[in-house]
Amino acid sequence: MEASQGPAAPVSGTDDIPTFAELAADPEIAALLTFEPVPRSHAKANGWTADMQRMFIAWLAYYGSPTNACDELGKARSGIDKVYKSPDADGFRASWEAAVALAEKRRIARLAARHRGAGAMRAPVMSRARAGDKFAEPLPGQVLNEYGEYEDQASLEARADEARDNIANKLRAARRLYLRDISDSPLLRAAFEILTDLPIDWDKAERLEPQPDEPWRKPNMRKPDMILTAEAGWMGDVVHGADRKAELRRAIDQHRAEMGVEPIDWSESTDD
Repeated sequence: MEASQGPAAPVSGTDDIPTFAELAADPEIAALLTFEPVPRSHAKANGWTADMQRMFIAWLAYYGSPTNACDELGKARSGIDKVYKSPDADGFRASWEAAVALAEKRRIARLAARHRGAGAMRAPVMSRARAGDKFAEPLPGQVLNEYGEYEDQASLEARADEARDNIANKLRAARRLYLRDISDSPLLRAAFEILTDLPIDWDKAERLEPQPDEPWRKPNMRKPDMILTAEAGWMGDVVHGADRKAELRRAIDQHRAEMGVEPIDWSESTDD
């Protein structure tokens, strides 16, 4: 296993999924497993013990998806969310965030390798038959996907979970930018707390760190916190209001120009 990039997430049903021992031998993943486990007052043998918490973090670093990591362990997502929300889970939460970041970094590296023709990201397991083909016949356990082709249902569901997690991560990142933007304004801070009824740690907001409701509370564009984030322009140009990300990019490019450095190619950005 290459420590700098790591393995691509496997196709459902294949045998190339690493073991926990192999994941723990990866130096970057091993560094995430040194946190102080969250004590469980009524821990069961098959519950979220210290070992299970470390196994979850290892699989989270592999998949980048809490749901997929729980599935790998045969456990419900609700249990690990309770662990995350525990008052003495600072170390666990930090490892969680770092594991998601590592998985995303490796996903981007695999994407870059694919564009260079040096590798490939995970592909869905599909038969060659399309729905419109005269003699199209799905294999056992296959369903039609968005491409009009037959794909393993487990693979389709895994890709859907991964897409939902990626969208949620981007929405949380936008909200963090907005919270940092208003963190030095007592008036705006008070207005946000009143309108959203959310407890905000403004010291964490200033440092762009996750809030106490992350990541177990899923972003919802109908909720006040995300509406305010969108209204402030942190969702890009897909909503009304000034595009704050575009403003930051222009400021960064201007600063680089003043230093005699080439501007950044924002078309390759994965933030949008």
